Order: sequence, then C-alpha cells, then structure tokens
Amino acid sequence: MRHRGRSFILARMRLLCSILVFTAAACGSAAPATSTMPKAEEAQAEVVLPDVPFAQLDHAQQVAFMKQKVMPVMKPLFQNHDPKDYEKFGCSTCHGAEAKHGKFDMPNAELPKLDFNDLSKFSKEDLEWMGKEIEPKMAELLKLPLYSKDNPTGFGCLGCHTQAGK
Repeated sequence: MRHRGRSFILARMRLLCSILVFTAAACGSAAPATSTMPKAEEAQAEVVLPDVPFAQLDHAQQVAFMKQKVMPVMKPLFQNHDPKDYEKFGCSTCHGAEAKHGKFDMPNAELPKLDFNDLSKFSKEDLEWMGKEIEPKMAELLKLPLYSKDNPTGFGCLGCHTQAGK
C-alpha cells in the first residue's frame, strides 16, 4: 500500500480529516444522565439514524452512530482477537488517552505507526486481522469505499494509524 504523489496525499488528508472530525464529535459527548423512564420508553427515545454515510450525519446523530453502530460491532471484533489486550475496549482504544478529555483526533499518533516498506514489527495474525476484519468493517460502518490502488482516497490503514516518518 504505497502512496504516491502530492495530490493523492492531499486528497487522503482531506478525507481523513473529515472522518476524524466527525468521529471525534461522536465520541465527545458526555455520558447520558440517569433516566427515570422505563426501559421501553428509553428504547423509543433512541435516535433514529438515516441510512447515509457518517460524514453526512449531524452531531447528535454522530454520537448515536458511535454508540449504536460502531461500539457494538467493533468491541467484539477486538475482544475476540485479543481478550486480554482489549478487555476494556472503549473510545480510548482507537482515539487514545485524550479521549477521556474529549479529544478524538484521528489518525491517532498513539496507535502503532505504520511503515509500509517494513511491517515486520507486526505479527502476521495482527496484520491479517486488521486487513480482513477491522479495516473493511470500519469502512462499511462509515459507508466509505475501501482504499485500493484503484481507489487511493478510500478508507484504509491511515484512517486510524499514522505513517512512520511523517
């Protein structure tokens, strides 16, 4: 997955910035107040999400999207891969320590940096898991096409990770 050309990098950065702003906004909400409503009424109060890409949702919808769509899907994918490392899966798993302070910048420099010329520091199993499960599922949830040589602006590794040396 080599990246070429300045226009590619600029297009990629614009896409990632859009995703990051919306993702940060979604995780940045305060915890909901304790409700006195019965469970059935709480379910009715759940935000109904339109079937559109994440970037087209307003702030309240983005918060609901992260809670309703991303966390329930991604948490078991991470925990099934490594129950010990991902026992406490939450916003900070992807967004880093600053998530608890309402900062959700992505890509996250706290995640392992990627050197596409040398990925030997990662296990084959972790690379396959990220490439076959995590990356495509997150792209699907965000309603974005996957990165490929034919689609260099699609969602890929650099949607979450930073690139080594940059």
